[in-house]
Amino acid sequence: MAQEVNGLLETDVNWDAIPRPDPPDEPYPRNGHTLGADDKPVLADVLLNRSALRTLPDPQPLIDNVLDQGTTALLYGKWGTLKSFIAFDWAASVATGRKWQGRRVAQRRGLYVAGEGAFGFKGRTDAWEIGWRTTIGDNDLDVLPAPVNLMRPLEVANLAALIAWGGYGFVVLDTLARCMVGADENSAKDCGIVVDAMTRLLSFTPGGRGVVLGVHHAGKDGKTLRGSSAFESAADTVYSTTRDGAVIILDREKRKDGPETDRHELTLDPIPGTESAVISVRRGCGQLDSADNLMSAFVRHFAATGATKAELRVVADMAPATFHRALTRLVERGDLTNTGTEKRPFFKAVSK
Repeated sequence: MAQEVNGLLETDVNWDAIPRPDPPDEPYPRNGHTLGADDKPVLADVLLNRSALRTLPDPQPLIDNVLDQGTTALLYGKWGTLKSFIAFDWAASVATGRKWQGRRVAQRRGLYVAGEGAFGFKGRTDAWEIGWRTTIGDNDLDVLPAPVNLMRPLEVANLAALIAWGGYGFVVLDTLARCMVGADENSAKDCGIVVDAMTRLLSFTPGGRGVVLGVHHAGKDGKTLRGSSAFESAADTVYSTTRDGAVIILDREKRKDGPETDRHELTLDPIPGTESAVISVRRGCGQLDSADNLMSAFVRHFAATGATKAELRVVADMAPATFHRALTRLVERGDLTNTGTEKRPFFKAVSK
């Protein structure tokens, strides 16, 4: 079956009519064809010579050593592995400019396409603001409470227009399954269309330097992304989430540019009064040290109110010497600040 090329069937293309350059060892034109000014191929205008390559922007992080600007990314995992919480945590951090897990972010306006609806986002947003003492402004992060079918060109065009209109630099599609209804996830062709749509959407972010993130499900084994490998092959960055008891493992499996390895062990800390939770402060892939444990306890119990030293000691469940070292470290590294006095300290979380 003939394939379509630029709107034509292969059988309609007259290949002999395309001018060919002379080979280096032939002094005379082949078949009488020479390449004049009028014969300039269409693709010649997009060629990059060495000088043009020098002017290309260097890779820049959206979240330092997590997501790079100008890329498409996938985050996948089984249900219950907090992939949507992590995606929202990324989006809120980028939208407000707050560090994520201590890593710098480039502040960009965010668009969260909630393909499964916006139910639960009020509590999730309240918990994030209280937990990190950071307000998400009306111009920082918007939620689209309906899926956009990436298999339908008109819907993709409408979303592209929205991205350009809003100047969104971080776009989350949660979940891809809801954004590709009618497609066959096991079809390389259909999955290729979806990832191509993500790339097209990326080009409508400011300067084409944003990030488009797709949230997807894991397969039955829980270890691989559900559907065709075309998903992973075409994406620039791929993260997976798995559960080990109460701990969620966030692991990077692919990165187009830069070191691939990036692993985090995360937990979910409920925030009282919100019916939701936040991803706890956790650094690297090792066990929580005493300072991180103390900060996690602070977020769970006192994120909205702050706490005295005595109140914090009650919930810390640490030996006195360990508690004092951990508290000193949190203040020194800027996670907590004493808003009281030296004799009567009162600690609050620092907005970052």
